[in-house]
Amino acid sequence: MSANPEPPELTYGTFNGFAYMPAMPGIAYRVLFRLIGTQEPGGRCLVTEEELAEALDVHRSMVGRGLQALILSKLVFRQAKGIYLLNPMISGARSVPEHLEAIGTLDPADRLDVDDYQERYDAAVAQAEKEKKEKRLSRRSSPGHSKTVSAKPADNESAEVLSLSTARSRSRRRPSRS
Repeated sequence: MSANPEPPELTYGTFNGFAYMPAMPGIAYRVLFRLIGTQEPGGRCLVTEEELAEALDVHRSMVGRGLQALILSKLVFRQAKGIYLLNPMISGARSVPEHLEAIGTLDPADRLDVDDYQERYDAAVAQAEKEKKEKRLSRRSSPGHSKTVSAKPADNESAEVLSLSTARSRSRRRPSRS
């Protein structure tokens, strides 16, 4: 896929959903505009994170961060790896009836034209951060992931064997030999 593919022809779109756009990281807007510009009728976008990163000249992790914000804001839905769907309220269509039908079938929780849109986005971001933190903590407390393992001291000396994660968290500076 080239960095600038020929966008499919769209004949209709309503974009008043942008009036409710939440405050998101800047990369989210760049990813969103790229998706809008390359969407198929109905808002389907066939593009990988790697292709988006190349087109936007950013690292793939930045694209992932932008996509995460777009998904939490319900501007974009991920259907599968490399397949995204724009919210019908900001996508294009081949005709007015097709577009209105897509908006009509939208789950009320996914609508953009609500007064508490920023609050819903903020709550989704907070929930995602909480889940991420809990996952990180559960990995740390899982069996087999101890920070320090004691070894039998040799010749009445005390010894401590450190796990790799503990060693990484310590200073990398070596003490001077003075």
